[in-house]
Amino acid sequence: MENNITIPTYIINIPKRKDRLEHILAQFDGKNEFDVQVVEASVHTNGAVGLWMSICRVIQMAIESDEDVIILCEDDHQFTPYYDTEKFLSAIYEAHRLGASFLLGGIIGGYSNMLPLQSGITWIDTFWGTQFVVVFRSFFETILAEPFSEEDVADGKFSEMTSNKFVMYPMISIQKEFGYSDITALYNVDGHLQHVIESAIIRMDKIHEVYHSLSFNSVKQ
Repeated sequence: MENNITIPTYIINIPKRKDRLEHILAQFDGKNEFDVQVVEASVHTNGAVGLWMSICRVIQMAIESDEDVIILCEDDHQFTPYYDTEKFLSAIYEAHRLGASFLLGGIIGGYSNMLPLQSGITWIDTFWGTQFVVVFRSFFETILAEPFSEEDVADGKFSEMTSNKFVMYPMISIQKEFGYSDITALYNVDGHLQHVIESAIIRMDKIHEVYHSLSFNSVKQ
């Protein structure tokens, strides 16, 4: 697949967090398939509400720009070694073909069920982590219309708003641990986030291993 495509990529960042901004810009350095725009985060006493306000502002910007697909990116996103431009773009085409609301570059856990597809993306029921989300136009207005309270979190909202959601496998995105978080106090504990991510990956690997083993045996029969 010839890569002559650029995807609008909105990075949400609080200006005072220069360490995060430096990190996230380095992630996209040299990756011309991403049309990067840094968006100043909305600040709220409740970090989760501030993030949702930021997401809604980005979606409104995408609507005004008449975009078909965008990437919502938090400043703690980090590419894994599995990122490959052609595979990523193919995954977007496949998710769109399936009528997906969004495609996750990666998660940090939170799922109960998943269904691997032969095309390389995986259906998922619930998840934690909105650090890298490919959002399709069909879902824009749904996001803007969704009520959000101080008890809500963004990934919980995304999970419950649609059943048509997918994650890439192997994951191309994880969250970088900075030692502080506005959303979950547990992520302020050194090493906790990394442990959660590693546990999610191990379980995901096992599910895919079993799935592909069963698929192979079925073909042989």
